[in-house]
Amino acid sequence: MGAIIAILLLIGLAQWLKSSYIKNQPQLNKRYNWGVFFRILGTVGYIVYARFFSGGGVDAWVYDNWAANFAEYFRAFDFSPFFVESMWRNGQLFYTNFVAYPAAFFMIFTFDNEFGVYLLFSAVCFAGLILLFKSFSKNYFFLDQPNLLFWVLLFPALWFWTSTIGKDAFMFLGMGVVCMGIHNKRLNYIYIIIGLAILYAFRPPTAYVAVLALGSFFILNIKDNWLIRIFKITAGIVVIILLANYLSDQWGVEEFSNQELTELQRGTLRNNEYGTGVLDEKAGGIGSIPQGIVDVLARPFLWEIRNVFTAAAAIEINAVLLLLIIRRKSVMSFIKDSLSHRLSTFVLAFVFIYVVTVGLFENNIGLIARHRSIIFPFLFLMAFAYDDKVKRAYQQFMWRKRKQAEINRQRGLINN
Repeated sequence: MGAIIAILLLIGLAQWLKSSYIKNQPQLNKRYNWGVFFRILGTVGYIVYARFFSGGGVDAWVYDNWAANFAEYFRAFDFSPFFVESMWRNGQLFYTNFVAYPAAFFMIFTFDNEFGVYLLFSAVCFAGLILLFKSFSKNYFFLDQPNLLFWVLLFPALWFWTSTIGKDAFMFLGMGVVCMGIHNKRLNYIYIIIGLAILYAFRPPTAYVAVLALGSFFILNIKDNWLIRIFKITAGIVVIILLANYLSDQWGVEEFSNQELTELQRGTLRNNEYGTGVLDEKAGGIGSIPQGIVDVLARPFLWEIRNVFTAAAAIEINAVLLLLIIRRKSVMSFIKDSLSHRLSTFVLAFVFIYVVTVGLFENNIGLIARHRSIIFPFLFLMAFAYDDKVKRAYQQFMWRKRKQAEINRQRGLINN
């Protein structure tokens, strides 16, 4: 019963999103429907993986125990788990611990059905991806929408890892809401604030990266006059200083030096040393940035394949890199126009800062493969934002329009 309820909720959500954010075109409709189907398939696949191939090490089972406990309170309309600090997991309300709260509500909706709970998390990710696609389509006139929607909805990393109880599904939702607030003509600060709140609740470091990336288009956008740019640069520096002070308190860092960064890095990387996916030890501090970037954007290499999951991760990242190479004209156009385009500036800044931070503080192929999935929609955007076919069609349309206007003008002169 719970599985059927979850499927019906997914279909209902998908229909609402489709009518609200997707154009009624045959190509888009077909890809969209396949995207909904793969949400169900991915949930089944993840359950099989968790039970038979994970070795019992999936985070969902940890969250499940806490969620089941919270669900008992919520069924009685007792919401004390939100307010009583002694009930918070590890004494924290947000971050990893917050995942158990939506999971508890999903358990109530699905009568504790495992498939149903996982599918609803997948539905949250699906909603986030559709919001991302909508924000892309409203910001880029020459966007190849059918191919972009295909990659965003059907790329394995975007429907497999999010088909379970975890933070990743809400990362896509939060990022989708943030991007819905970004447009060249005007900014919707309500969307941006809500999106940042979602990111912060489930993974504060990603929210910090998003804040820095948002600041980049205030500081770097060349459309502003010099007086406004100076004001924005000053405000951006103040925000960075305040954020740096806050993070130093949170992480116990006395100063942002290479030595302090190395110590923080070593403490974090110790948590990554498990399983068969541990990478080589990093140089430490700022010197490990180049290796970290390679780890995130290229690992595992094909010769590092050890099992079916490292094989899947290798195939995924190589497919993305190959796509970017094939579509390099669009990628270059995206980069060239970035300083005059708010969403492009945000995307490039977010991808760069995120890749650097993940590369610095993660040293496990499994974690990297899962966490880098948040940048894939942005990489797909770069590949399809400036499509040559759409440009040619637009140019032909404008030529015919100008030609017809000229004919009409000449007719008007003759008639007069």
